[in-house]
Order: sequence, then structure tokens, then C-alpha cells
Amino acid sequence: MRFDAGVVLKLAIWSFLVGLLLYWLEWSPGDVYGWIADKLAAIWNWLVGSGLQYVLLGATIVVPIYLITQFKNRRRGG
Repeated sequence: MRFDAGVVLKLAIWSFLVGLLLYWLEWSPGDVYGWIADKLAAIWNWLVGSGLQYVLLGATIVVPIYLITQFKNRRRGG
């Protein structure tokens, strides 16, 4: 990764534009990071809560089919 004058200038311009947008929206960096943290926590809660429920529900069908298939294959091969 190189940091020549062009890269520094682009970073400065983008930082200025994003800063203007944040100022216009009256958001602070803490608000943005807090929002991101809240979304990640919500995703985690869904995965642990509802998502796990869906996995267990699907496993009631998938696991027996897998076990029956493995049992049949072992009987043929053995």
C-alpha cells in the first residue's frame, strides 16, 4: 500500500465531504459507531435467538435423513 500525494489528497477530500454530511445530519462519530454496534448486536441476538430456533427446526428433518443415508451406504459397502 502506498501513500503518495494523490492518495493523501483523495483521503482529505473524502474526509471533508463525509464531515460535511455528518455535520449536516447533526451526527457525531459516536452516533455512527453506536448505530453500527446496535446493528451488530441485533444481528447477534437474532442469530442466537430466532436463528438457532430455525437451525434446530431444520435439524429435525435433515439429521435423520443424513443418518439414514449413511446407514444405508455402510450396509452396502460393508
